[in-house]
Amino acid sequence: MLPPKAITRFALLVAVFFAALMWPWPAWERAYAAYFRGFGDIAFSQFWFWSAGQVRFLDLHSPTLFNDLDAATPGELPGHVQLPRPDGVKDTLMVLMNRNAPGSIGQLRTGSRYIDYGPTAVLLALGLATPIPWRRKAWLAAVGLVLVHVFIVVRLSLTLFNAGFGADKKYALCRPGPWITDVFVRAENVLADNPTVSFVAPFFIYLVALLGVYGWRSLRGSNLSKTGNSAARNRSIGPASTVTPGTSARPRD
Repeated sequence: MLPPKAITRFALLVAVFFAALMWPWPAWERAYAAYFRGFGDIAFSQFWFWSAGQVRFLDLHSPTLFNDLDAATPGELPGHVQLPRPDGVKDTLMVLMNRNAPGSIGQLRTGSRYIDYGPTAVLLALGLATPIPWRRKAWLAAVGLVLVHVFIVVRLSLTLFNAGFGADKKYALCRPGPWITDVFVRAENVLADNPTVSFVAPFFIYLVALLGVYGWRSLRGSNLSKTGNSAARNRSIGPASTVTPGTSARPRD
Protein backbone atom coordinates (compact mmCIF):
# COMPACT_ATOMS: atom_id res chain seq x y z
CA MET A 1 0.00 0.00 0.00
CA LEU A 2 1.25 3.49 -0.83
CA PRO A 3 2.31 5.68 2.10
CA PRO A 4 0.02 8.62 2.95
CA LYS A 5 2.72 11.13 1.95
CA ALA A 6 2.92 9.70 -1.58
CA ILE A 7 -0.87 9.79 -1.95
CA THR A 8 -1.02 13.38 -0.68
CA ARG A 9 1.79 14.45 -3.00
CA PHE A 10 0.06 12.80 -5.97
CA ALA A 11 -3.27 14.50 -5.18
CA LEU A 12 -1.60 17.91 -4.83
CA LEU A 13 0.26 17.48 -8.12
CA VAL A 14 -2.98 16.49 -9.88
CA ALA A 15 -4.68 19.63 -8.56
CA VAL A 16 -1.75 21.85 -9.61
CA PHE A 17 -1.49 20.38 -13.10
CA PHE A 18 -5.26 20.51 -13.60
CA ALA A 19 -5.35 24.18 -12.56
CA ALA A 20 -2.42 24.92 -14.88
CA LEU A 21 -4.24 23.29 -17.80
CA MET A 22 -7.58 25.01 -17.11
CA TRP A 23 -6.26 28.49 -16.31
CA PRO A 24 -5.33 29.52 -19.90
CA TRP A 25 -8.63 28.20 -21.33
CA PRO A 26 -9.93 31.67 -22.34
CA ALA A 27 -6.77 32.19 -24.41
CA TRP A 28 -7.07 29.03 -26.46
CA GLU A 29 -10.82 28.44 -26.33
CA ARG A 30 -11.34 29.32 -29.98
CA ALA A 31 -8.49 27.08 -31.16
CA TYR A 32 -9.57 24.08 -29.07
CA ALA A 33 -13.24 24.59 -29.94
CA ALA A 34 -12.27 24.51 -33.62
CA TYR A 35 -10.44 21.21 -33.02
CA PHE A 36 -13.48 19.85 -31.18
CA ARG A 37 -15.77 20.74 -34.08
CA GLY A 38 -13.41 19.19 -36.60
CA PHE A 39 -13.24 16.01 -34.54
CA GLY A 40 -17.04 15.95 -34.31
CA ASP A 41 -17.43 16.35 -38.08
CA ILE A 42 -15.18 13.33 -38.64
CA ALA A 43 -16.63 11.16 -35.86
CA PHE A 44 -20.24 11.80 -36.89
CA SER A 45 -19.94 12.05 -40.67
CA GLN A 46 -22.17 8.98 -40.39
CA PHE A 47 -24.25 8.43 -37.28
CA TRP A 48 -23.50 4.94 -35.98
CA PHE A 49 -24.61 2.35 -38.58
CA TRP A 50 -27.21 4.62 -40.25
CA SER A 51 -25.62 5.87 -43.44
CA ALA A 52 -28.37 8.48 -43.87
CA GLY A 53 -27.57 10.17 -40.55
CA GLN A 54 -25.03 12.96 -40.35
CA VAL A 55 -24.08 15.63 -37.82
CA ARG A 56 -22.23 18.86 -38.55
CA PHE A 57 -20.54 20.90 -35.83
CA LEU A 58 -20.64 24.68 -36.35
CA ASP A 59 -19.25 27.67 -34.47
CA LEU A 60 -22.02 29.38 -32.50
CA HIS A 61 -19.89 32.54 -32.23
CA SER A 62 -19.37 32.84 -35.98
CA PRO A 63 -20.82 36.00 -37.55
CA THR A 64 -21.57 33.94 -40.67
CA LEU A 65 -23.38 31.16 -38.82
CA PHE A 66 -26.46 31.30 -41.05
CA ASN A 67 -24.34 30.97 -44.19
CA ASP A 68 -22.36 28.15 -42.57
CA LEU A 69 -25.62 26.37 -41.73
CA ASP A 70 -26.90 26.87 -45.27
CA ALA A 71 -23.68 25.44 -46.71
CA ALA A 72 -23.71 22.47 -44.32
CA THR A 73 -27.25 21.34 -45.09
CA PRO A 74 -28.34 19.83 -48.41
CA GLY A 75 -30.98 21.69 -50.35
CA GLU A 76 -32.68 24.81 -49.05
CA LEU A 77 -33.04 25.63 -45.39
CA PRO A 78 -36.55 25.39 -43.97
CA GLY A 79 -38.14 28.83 -43.77
CA HIS A 80 -38.83 28.58 -40.03
CA VAL A 81 -35.20 27.95 -39.05
CA GLN A 82 -34.01 30.15 -36.19
CA LEU A 83 -30.41 30.31 -35.11
CA PRO A 84 -29.69 29.61 -31.44
CA ARG A 85 -27.33 31.86 -29.53
CA PRO A 86 -24.27 30.99 -27.46
CA ASP A 87 -25.21 30.26 -23.87
CA GLY A 88 -22.53 30.16 -21.18
CA VAL A 89 -20.10 27.37 -21.99
CA LYS A 90 -22.04 26.27 -25.08
CA ASP A 91 -20.00 27.35 -28.08
CA THR A 92 -20.91 24.72 -30.69
CA LEU A 93 -24.04 24.07 -32.75
CA MET A 94 -24.71 20.45 -33.71
CA VAL A 95 -26.82 20.16 -36.86
CA LEU A 96 -28.62 16.82 -37.21
CA MET A 97 -29.56 15.69 -40.72
CA ASN A 98 -31.25 12.69 -42.25
CA ARG A 99 -30.60 12.34 -45.98
CA ASN A 100 -33.86 10.39 -46.31
CA ALA A 101 -35.83 13.27 -44.81
CA PRO A 102 -34.73 16.43 -46.65
CA GLY A 103 -36.10 19.76 -45.57
CA SER A 104 -35.92 18.96 -41.87
CA ILE A 105 -32.94 19.45 -39.57
CA GLY A 106 -32.29 19.38 -35.85
CA GLN A 107 -30.20 21.82 -33.82
CA LEU A 108 -28.55 21.12 -30.48
CA ARG A 109 -26.00 23.18 -28.58
CA THR A 110 -23.00 21.81 -26.73
CA GLY A 111 -19.74 23.07 -25.21
CA SER A 112 -16.21 22.02 -26.10
CA ARG A 113 -14.90 22.73 -22.60
CA TYR A 114 -17.51 20.72 -20.72
CA ILE A 115 -17.72 17.77 -23.13
CA ASP A 116 -14.13 17.50 -24.36
CA TYR A 117 -11.49 19.69 -22.75
CA GLY A 118 -12.45 19.09 -19.11
CA PRO A 119 -12.08 15.28 -19.20
CA THR A 120 -8.93 15.61 -21.31
CA ALA A 121 -7.37 18.02 -18.80
CA VAL A 122 -8.17 15.67 -15.89
CA LEU A 123 -6.55 12.76 -17.73
CA LEU A 124 -3.41 14.74 -18.57
CA ALA A 125 -3.13 16.03 -14.99
CA LEU A 126 -3.29 12.47 -13.66
CA GLY A 127 -0.64 11.34 -16.14
CA LEU A 128 1.73 14.23 -15.37
CA ALA A 129 1.42 13.62 -11.62
CA THR A 130 2.21 9.90 -11.91
CA PRO A 131 5.76 9.16 -10.66
CA ILE A 132 6.96 7.20 -13.69
CA PRO A 133 9.61 7.94 -16.35
CA TRP A 134 8.68 10.50 -19.01
CA ARG A 135 8.75 7.92 -21.78
CA ARG A 136 6.06 5.91 -20.05
CA LYS A 137 4.14 9.11 -19.32
CA ALA A 138 4.07 9.75 -23.07
CA TRP A 139 2.69 6.24 -23.71
CA LEU A 140 0.20 6.70 -20.89
CA ALA A 141 -0.99 9.99 -22.40
CA ALA A 142 -1.27 8.49 -25.90
CA VAL A 143 -3.35 5.51 -24.77
CA GLY A 144 -5.42 7.67 -22.42
CA LEU A 145 -6.22 10.27 -25.08
CA VAL A 146 -7.51 7.59 -27.42
CA LEU A 147 -9.76 6.20 -24.68
CA VAL A 148 -10.99 9.62 -23.55
CA HIS A 149 -12.00 10.48 -27.11
CA VAL A 150 -13.98 7.24 -27.29
CA PHE A 151 -15.70 8.38 -24.10
CA ILE A 152 -16.44 11.78 -25.68
CA VAL A 153 -18.02 10.09 -28.73
CA VAL A 154 -20.21 8.00 -26.41
CA ARG A 155 -21.36 11.11 -24.52
CA LEU A 156 -22.24 12.96 -27.69
CA SER A 157 -23.92 9.89 -29.21
CA LEU A 158 -26.29 9.55 -26.28
CA THR A 159 -27.35 13.20 -26.52
CA LEU A 160 -27.75 13.09 -30.30
CA PHE A 161 -29.78 9.89 -30.18
CA ASN A 162 -32.11 10.84 -27.32
CA ALA A 163 -32.76 14.43 -28.40
CA GLY A 164 -32.82 13.88 -32.14
CA PHE A 165 -32.19 10.73 -34.14
CA GLY A 166 -34.09 8.45 -31.79
CA ALA A 167 -36.80 10.91 -30.78
CA ASP A 168 -40.15 11.76 -32.32
CA LYS A 169 -38.68 14.05 -34.99
CA LYS A 170 -39.12 14.31 -38.74
CA TYR A 171 -35.41 13.66 -39.22
CA ALA A 172 -35.33 10.68 -36.80
CA LEU A 173 -33.43 7.62 -37.97
CA CYS A 174 -35.46 5.11 -35.98
CA ARG A 175 -38.40 4.76 -33.64
CA PRO A 176 -37.15 2.81 -30.61
CA GLY A 177 -39.54 1.25 -28.16
CA PRO A 178 -40.17 2.66 -24.70
CA TRP A 179 -37.80 0.18 -23.00
CA ILE A 180 -34.85 1.06 -25.25
CA THR A 181 -35.64 4.76 -24.95
CA ASP A 182 -35.62 4.50 -21.16
CA VAL A 183 -32.23 2.74 -21.19
CA PHE A 184 -30.67 5.42 -23.38
CA VAL A 185 -32.18 8.25 -21.34
CA ARG A 186 -30.81 6.77 -18.12
CA ALA A 187 -27.40 6.33 -19.74
CA GLU A 188 -27.43 9.95 -20.91
CA ASN A 189 -28.36 11.16 -17.43
CA VAL A 190 -25.35 9.34 -15.99
CA LEU A 191 -22.70 9.81 -18.69
CA ALA A 192 -23.64 13.02 -20.52
CA ASP A 193 -25.73 15.27 -18.27
CA ASN A 194 -23.86 14.61 -15.03
CA PRO A 195 -20.98 17.12 -14.53
CA THR A 196 -19.29 14.79 -12.02
CA VAL A 197 -18.65 12.25 -14.78
CA SER A 198 -16.25 14.69 -16.44
CA PHE A 199 -13.96 14.16 -13.45
CA VAL A 200 -14.73 10.56 -12.46
CA ALA A 201 -14.61 8.89 -15.90
CA PRO A 202 -11.10 10.19 -16.77
CA PHE A 203 -9.80 8.65 -13.53
CA PHE A 204 -11.02 5.19 -14.58
CA ILE A 205 -9.70 5.79 -18.09
CA TYR A 206 -6.35 6.70 -16.52
CA LEU A 207 -6.31 3.42 -14.55
CA VAL A 208 -7.12 1.38 -17.67
CA ALA A 209 -4.40 3.17 -19.66
CA LEU A 210 -1.88 2.71 -16.83
CA LEU A 211 -2.64 -1.01 -16.60
CA GLY A 212 -2.42 -1.25 -20.38
CA VAL A 213 1.00 0.40 -20.55
CA TYR A 214 2.49 -1.68 -17.74
CA GLY A 215 0.67 -4.82 -18.79
CA TRP A 216 2.12 -4.54 -22.29
CA ARG A 217 5.57 -3.93 -20.80
CA SER A 218 5.28 -7.01 -18.56
CA LEU A 219 4.05 -9.15 -21.46
CA ARG A 220 6.86 -7.91 -23.71
CA GLY A 221 9.43 -8.49 -20.97
CA SER A 222 8.12 -12.02 -20.42
CA ASN A 223 8.41 -12.82 -24.14
CA LEU A 224 11.94 -11.40 -24.28
CA SER A 225 12.90 -13.43 -21.19
CA LYS A 226 11.58 -16.63 -22.77
CA THR A 227 13.51 -15.90 -25.97
CA GLY A 228 16.70 -15.24 -24.02
CA ASN A 229 16.37 -18.42 -21.97
CA SER A 230 15.78 -20.46 -25.11
CA ALA A 231 18.87 -19.00 -26.79
CA ALA A 232 21.00 -19.66 -23.69
CA ARG A 233 19.77 -23.26 -23.51
CA ASN A 234 20.68 -23.82 -27.17
CA ARG A 235 24.18 -22.44 -26.61
CA SER A 236 24.75 -24.72 -23.62
CA ILE A 237 23.76 -27.83 -25.59
CA GLY A 238 26.10 -26.96 -28.45
CA PRO A 239 25.98 -28.22 -32.04
CA ALA A 240 24.68 -31.75 -32.50
CA SER A 241 27.36 -34.34 -33.38
CA THR A 242 26.94 -36.56 -36.41
CA VAL A 243 27.82 -40.26 -36.60
CA THR A 244 28.78 -41.91 -39.89
CA PRO A 245 26.85 -45.13 -40.55
CA GLY A 246 28.95 -48.22 -39.78
CA THR A 247 31.21 -46.46 -37.30
CA SER A 248 31.10 -46.23 -33.54
CA ALA A 249 30.58 -43.02 -31.69
CA ARG A 250 32.90 -44.31 -28.90
CA PRO A 251 36.33 -42.59 -28.91
CA ARG A 252 39.33 -44.64 -29.94
CA ASP A 253 42.01 -45.73 -27.44
